[in-house]
Amino acid sequence: MNNDIEKDINLGGSVERAISGKYDLKAGEVFREAWGHTVKNFISFSPAIIILMIVQVAIFYLALKFQLGDPSVLWDAIADPGAFDPSIFQALVVANFSYEVISAPIYAGICLMAMSHSAGLSTKPRHIAKGLAFTVPVIIATLFSLLLQGIAGTILPFLSMYLSLAFSNSILLICEKKMPPMQSLLVSLRAVNKKIFVLSGIYILVMLMFVVGAMFYGIGLVFVLPFFFHVKGVIYRNMFGIRLKIVASERPKDDDNNNGDSQVFDA
Repeated sequence: MNNDIEKDINLGGSVERAISGKYDLKAGEVFREAWGHTVKNFISFSPAIIILMIVQVAIFYLALKFQLGDPSVLWDAIADPGAFDPSIFQALVVANFSYEVISAPIYAGICLMAMSHSAGLSTKPRHIAKGLAFTVPVIIATLFSLLLQGIAGTILPFLSMYLSLAFSNSILLICEKKMPPMQSLLVSLRAVNKKIFVLSGIYILVMLMFVVGAMFYGIGLVFVLPFFFHVKGVIYRNMFGIRLKIVASERPKDDDNNNGDSQVFDA
């Protein structure tokens, strides 16, 4: 007889509180908690980050090779700026667009892993595949986000940066809240606008960390990359909340498994 008792709980904020701005967000607390999750889950989380980087680099290289034939012409153009062909810039834009869209489901899987860390749950590298279940909606949301950012960037670069921040929660809204792509973009934008200055400050500091990390031969990025994803996870939890399922198991005393509770992340 199965005496398991299941109960759904919500950890953190909620969609309603997020779009009304009734959520707490302090940069110092976000950074402190995100760093704690980064250190605690560094060994198990780093392989997933490496997988994402390998996939993105491979897609970027193949996109350049498809357009330029020999990607080495890019290095020649860097060595001799006077011989820079506008077609090379166009190829770079297309390659960048390609790797962001195609790798979006894997990126989503890493976001889900970092989000679960912020809920106190552990993950394994294989959990990166969780994002694949949302491949189509995630790609659609990423595609529209990049297109809107590109259009806004032609008007004013600042607008492109703003939209990048405004849509930063859409992937997790799709995967965790099961929202349609366009709704996730709109809800993320509305919620971010309520705390735009705090969120801007947080992500500007993270960008500066990326710059500093890159200056030391890229070694610092080993820590900055997982830290970035944990910052996203903590922010999402505080804004929109995370749905958890608590399973309380009642077992006989002579059972090898004693009575206990378990938490299952349902995404």
